[in-house]
Amino acid sequence: MNYEEALQLYLNAAVQTGYIDTERNDNAVAIQACSANDGDASQFQLQVETQLQTYFSENKLGAVVLNQSEVNQAVQDLAEANDISFGFAKLVQVYLDADEANTLEAALAMTPTELIDALGLVQVSTMAEYKNQRELGAQAIKDELAVALQSKVEAHNQAVLAGTCEQPDSTGVKEAYLNDYEGIKAEFVTRNQERVEYASAQANGQVSEYLVGTYSYEKSSEELPYIVTYHNYVLNSDGTYTESHSWTSRTSSQTVTSEDSGTWEVVDGVLVMTNANEYVQNFEISGSRIIFEDQDGIQVTFRKMTSQN
Repeated sequence: MNYEEALQLYLNAAVQTGYIDTERNDNAVAIQACSANDGDASQFQLQVETQLQTYFSENKLGAVVLNQSEVNQAVQDLAEANDISFGFAKLVQVYLDADEANTLEAALAMTPTELIDALGLVQVSTMAEYKNQRELGAQAIKDELAVALQSKVEAHNQAVLAGTCEQPDSTGVKEAYLNDYEGIKAEFVTRNQERVEYASAQANGQVSEYLVGTYSYEKSSEELPYIVTYHNYVLNSDGTYTESHSWTSRTSSQTVTSEDSGTWEVVDGVLVMTNANEYVQNFEISGSRIIFEDQDGIQVTFRKMTSQN
């Protein structure tokens, strides 16, 4: 493939599996486009960035494009210390990371083409190992991620085709990344790792085992009529649960504290809790988060904090 075709497939897969989320406005892709001719690197970088921005605009995705030279300080330091371009420094860094026997002196003596060829050999070896050891399991996880998001992504794509989908407002998102790239990136890495772990549990028929743990209130889609001091659910491995909360009314300042218990199970991918009075509450499962919708249509999210044996 040429790089345009490969980039299109890569972005499509990222959307289908939720790494670029159709419901968020703060997605980001950090790109470094390297050319065998180092003199053409800046022009090639701009060309790829433009293609990414066009893709996000045409598909109504809330995402920004970041130049890695703006957010990767380690490579920038390497470039400045050795008076080389950022693109060449990136190749050098990847070459050094590929094998501990590779030296900086050897890398600096190589041309961009020689570095690319050397990394190509590493890639062939890495892919062979991946296919032999991990491909089957990884594909199963990818399939689970895609299935979980299929209806949401399809609805988004249909809205784009119908012209009823608006471009999300990403004002200030790029600036936020530039101010705290590592911090925001870490949050996304954690979120996606949790989603992968849940998809793995689905692929292996271990969803119930995965859900066992303590969940604490994280956020609501709109302002609740009360202030949450704490609100916790504990899902036990024997199929029982306990719930406890303390809320303070926004209007009367009255505080309500309560505890409850019952049983839980997973039915058709939905977490179903039934208390002692036979009151049933359904939760959407989203990786390490469980979400319910209250009578006012407000979505309340709880995040898994600890595991239980």
